[in-house]
Amino acid sequence: METRNVAGFSAPRSGAGEIEPQRVMKPLLRLLAVVAMVGVPVLLYRMGKGLGVTALGTVVPWGLWVAFYIFFIGLSAGSFLLSTTVYVFRSERLAGVGRASVGRRFEDQIVGERLAGVGRLALVQALACLATGLAFISVDLGHWERFWHVLVYPQWRSVLPWEVYLYTAYAGILLLALYFLMRCDLSRRGSEAQGSAQGFYRLLSLGFRCPDDPEAKRACDVENLRRVRLISIIGIPIALAAATDMVFAVVKARPAWFSPGFAMGSTVSALASAAALMLFVRAMVLPGPEKDRALLQTLARLTGILLIVNLFILGIELLTGFYGGVPDHLAVLRLTLFGPFWWVFWVLQLAVGAALPLLLIYGRAEGATPGRLGLAGLLVTIGLFGERLNNVIPAQAVPVFPGLDTAVSSARLTALYVPNGVEWLSSWGIVALAALLTYFVMRRLPMVEHRSYPGEE
Repeated sequence: METRNVAGFSAPRSGAGEIEPQRVMKPLLRLLAVVAMVGVPVLLYRMGKGLGVTALGTVVPWGLWVAFYIFFIGLSAGSFLLSTTVYVFRSERLAGVGRASVGRRFEDQIVGERLAGVGRLALVQALACLATGLAFISVDLGHWERFWHVLVYPQWRSVLPWEVYLYTAYAGILLLALYFLMRCDLSRRGSEAQGSAQGFYRLLSLGFRCPDDPEAKRACDVENLRRVRLISIIGIPIALAAATDMVFAVVKARPAWFSPGFAMGSTVSALASAAALMLFVRAMVLPGPEKDRALLQTLARLTGILLIVNLFILGIELLTGFYGGVPDHLAVLRLTLFGPFWWVFWVLQLAVGAALPLLLIYGRAEGATPGRLGLAGLLVTIGLFGERLNNVIPAQAVPVFPGLDTAVSSARLTALYVPNGVEWLSSWGIVALAALLTYFVMRRLPMVEHRSYPGEE
C-alpha cells in the first residue's frame, strides 16, 4: 500500500527504474572532463584572437556569453537568498531540524545537526556560480585584460561599476559566511588529517582551533551561526540587486527590458534555478543518507512552487506586452514565440524546463525517488537557461530604429544572431571546468556533515 509523507509525495520505492546517483556521476564526470579538454583550448583561442572570431555584431552585441553570465549570476544570487531561509529566517525544514526540540533556541537546535544539508551547499553553489558568471562576462569583453579599468576608472553614472563593486562585496560576504560556517569542522579535520591534507585544512581554517570541551564547542558553533546570520542579513540587498539584472532593466531603448516585470521575473527565475540546481546536486552529486529524503522532497516542492510563480509572471508579461501594443515590444514577443528560434521558448523553456519537471515532481506513477527529483531539478535548470537566452537575444534582434540591420550588407550588421562554434565550445568548456572544480572542492569540504559532540550520540 502506498504511503505519503507530510510534503504530499508518494513514499519512495526502490526499483529497476530508479536513477542511481553512483551510476550517474562517473560517466558524467568523464563527460565533463572531455568537454573541458575540448572547450578550454577554444576558449584560449578566443582570448588570443578577440571578438572577431565570434558571431557577435553591431545589432546584437550581447550574445551567448551574456546569457550565460546572467544565468549564473542569477543562480548565485538565488542560492544565497535560499541560504538565508536557514540562517536568517530560520527554516527548520531546510535546516534539517526536527520539531522534537521546538522549545529550544534555533541556534541550539541546529548545533550538532546537519544544518549544512542545504545551507553550506547553497553558499558554495553561490560562490561557484558567481565565479562562473564573472568568467563568462570576462570572455565577452573585447579586451578582457582591461577588466580592472572599471575598478580604477569608474563612470558612476553607469550601472556597470556599481555592479562590479557589488560583486566584489558579495564575493567577500560569501567567503566570510563559508569561513564561519566551516571553520570548526575544518579545524577538527586539520587535527585528524595527516601530511599535506593537514596543512590544507589548517590553511582553510586560518589557524583557528576549535575548543576541545564539548560545551565550549557548542558555544563556539552557536557564535559562528550568529555571525553568519549577521553577514547574511547584510548580503540580502546585494544579492537582490544581482538577481534583478539591473544592467538590463535600466536600458530605456529596449522596452522588453525596461520594465518592473523584468526585474521581478529575473528574481523569481534566479530563486527557481537555484533551488532546482540545489535539488540536482543534493540528489545526484552529494546524496545524503536515507533520512535526507524529506529534505529532497522539500527542495522539490520549493522548486515546483517557484517554477509555477515564474510561469505566472511570464504569462503576465506576455499578456501586458500584447495588450499594450508597443511596436518594439510586440516585435520582441513575436520573435521570441514565433521567430527562427521558437523552439527555445516552446520546447526548451516550457516543455523540457517546466511541464516535464512538474510531472516528475508532482506525478504519482513511480513515487518521488531521489533520482527522479534530481532529474527534475536538472531539467528546470536547463529550461531556465533557455529563458535567459530569450531574455537577452530577441530584445536586441529588433533594431532600435528601422533599417539599421539592412543599411549595409555586412555579417556584423544583421539582426539574425546565431552563436558559432567558438562561442558554444568555449561556453561548454567554461561550464565543464567550473563543474569539475566545484565538485572536487565540495568533496573535500565539510559540506553535509556536522559531528555530534562527545557524549551526545
